[in-house]
Amino acid sequence: MPFQNLTDTLHTVVEKIEDYGISTAEYYKLRLFKTSMKGAISLVNLLVYGSLFLFVMLFISIGAALWLGTILDSAFAGFFIIGGIYAVILIFMFALGRKIIERRMLYSFSGLMYDEDDPDPRYMAEREIADFKNELRKDVLQKEKFSK
Repeated sequence: MPFQNLTDTLHTVVEKIEDYGISTAEYYKLRLFKTSMKGAISLVNLLVYGSLFLFVMLFISIGAALWLGTILDSAFAGFFIIGGIYAVILIFMFALGRKIIERRMLYSFSGLMYDEDDPDPRYMAEREIADFKNELRKDVLQKEKFSK
């Protein structure tokens, strides 16, 4: 009889470990899906807003170049001045902007990966272990009751 109780307990432990593995795998699948969807939504937003921003900048640049061209009596000069302004901005971005852009991207993507509303994995694991231990104790007490 004691061996039967031990065998039953071991089967229960194995079943609980399998359930834990399955639930953990499902949790990480859902988390991966959530993270990938947030990334895809961010990418779509970036493409939409980025393309709109580029169109706005294109028309503002053409307008400014034509306006400068009429002031200087040379359309080419207006376009060269606007092109030179963009070249200076590009040089500053290469020289100084790399770290700023990198820092902002890391911050925004880490916000996508780790939400504040997600439960702490360590806490969830400890809680599941405590629940498992309580259930094992209940099973042992119940089996002791029936064996008496």
